[in-house]
Amino acid sequence: MSETGGLGETIGEWNENSRLCLWGGVISAIISWLLIPLFGLVAVFCGYKLYDDGGRTAAAALIAGVGAIGFLTWVVFLVTFI
Repeated sequence: MSETGGLGETIGEWNENSRLCLWGGVISAIISWLLIPLFGLVAVFCGYKLYDDGGRTAAAALIAGVGAIGFLTWVVFLVTFI
């Protein structure tokens, strides 16, 4: 049997090449549109981290934009109906 690393090691490997922020941002952007708009803030943060690390500017802009639109739609809805 081969030994595999723990969860912390796996997350560390994903974080080294920004896969964690990429997939976390994609999933949270989708959740912000479909279920919980507050997850849009997580998508914006992940998009910022992708942009800050460099190399993935198009993905960063798309993730942050979708998350921000999902969150802002929720804010406008709350302001207009409350």
